[in-house]
Order: sequence, then C-alpha cells, then structure tokens
Amino acid sequence: MIWFFSVIVILGSVGVITYPLFRSKISKYEITENSQQDSSQANFCLTSLSDLEEDYALGRLSDLDYNQQKIFLQRKYLKLLKEKV
Repeated sequence: MIWFFSVIVILGSVGVITYPLFRSKISKYEITENSQQDSSQANFCLTSLSDLEEDYALGRLSDLDYNQQKIFLQRKYLKLLKEKV
C-alpha cells in the first residue's frame, strides 16, 4: 500500500515538474534571430562609443581619429535603430 502511494506521488511530481517543458505555448515567446542580432550589434556600437570616448579622454586618440570613428559608430547605431523600427 505504501509503495502504491509512493509511486503515485513520484509520478505526479515528475508530471508536474516536466509539464511546462512540453507545452506548446512556450514557442510563442521566442525572440527571432534578426532581433537578437540587431540588439547585439546595437549594443556593440554603444559599447564601442563608450570605449572611444574613454580612449579620447585618456589622450590615446587624436581629434581627427576620434571624430571620424565617433561619426561612423553613431551612424551605424542610428542605421540599426532605423532598420529595427
């Protein structure tokens, strides 16, 4: 009798724990590949801009190099944002 209840409790627990893994509704919330790629590229541009400003503040870049790279990264970031919308 105890074995019977133990088996029922174990099977019930396994069923409750694994139920969310097999639901089809989970697939609705997947992020598309393009969205992930756009976000990572946009984050890369922002990180690069931050690093660029830090290097410029420390005197590692000339004014010309700083301005050229800053404009390039800003345009790339804005282009990614425009494509996303």
